[in-house]
Amino acid sequence: MATVSRRDLSHAVGTWVDRAHAGESIIITRNGRPWARLVPELTRTGSDYLDQLVAQGRVTVAAESLADLPEPAPTGAWDGRDSTDVVADLRAESA
Repeated sequence: MATVSRRDLSHAVGTWVDRAHAGESIIITRNGRPWARLVPELTRTGSDYLDQLVAQGRVTVAAESLADLPEPAPTGAWDGRDSTDVVADLRAESA
């Protein structure tokens, strides 16, 4: 993520906006501290955006389908109870 001071941004705003339009997020600083963020508009289709994230190395596409994953191993923590019962028990213990 690029960083630019507010003063430098004002002198070359077109360049920084073009960089954001190209997909880059930019931190704008004021007195050396983060002040604002310039981010790209997310108007692309889902697959185009995913392709861009993969190209940037920010996302890895799964090699297998979720249906191919094994069932999670039971932990025994809930003993077959509903999650609301577990939460109620935990709250009672902390009271």
